[in-house]
Amino acid sequence: MINNNLYFQIELTARRIRQYGQNVLKSHGVDITIEQWLVLNVVNENKAISQISIGEKLAKDKPTISRMVNHLEKKEFIVKASSDSDYRKVELSISKKGEKLINNLFPIIEKIRLTGLSKISAEENKSIKTILNKIQKNLND
Repeated sequence: MINNNLYFQIELTARRIRQYGQNVLKSHGVDITIEQWLVLNVVNENKAISQISIGEKLAKDKPTISRMVNHLEKKEFIVKASSDSDYRKVELSISKKGEKLINNLFPIIEKIRLTGLSKISAEENKSIKTILNKIQKNLND
């Protein structure tokens, strides 16, 4: 009966997307997780961003973001620095090594996305986005 539950199907799909993506990254010798990729990408798109803002953008809790940020910093993909406006705040930015990784990963990530969406029409894609946005809105109200 659980297989007929829409929430279960959404969660199962999300899990399979992460597993597939992780396997593809691993097959290319990439030593970060899909979740870490998302953090790295958000940092890259925002130049100087706080961990709190990353958590809000990715809907992740503080400890999870903190662990991923520490891992990415240890690998020298991101840099932590004090904010110019408030020395108590730490801002994250992408390092040169992180930029290189992102540039190398974009085609791989795009392939992962295209594989999952390959047999979905533009109309179906639009419908799925609409439905998922409605579910998210319902849960935010």
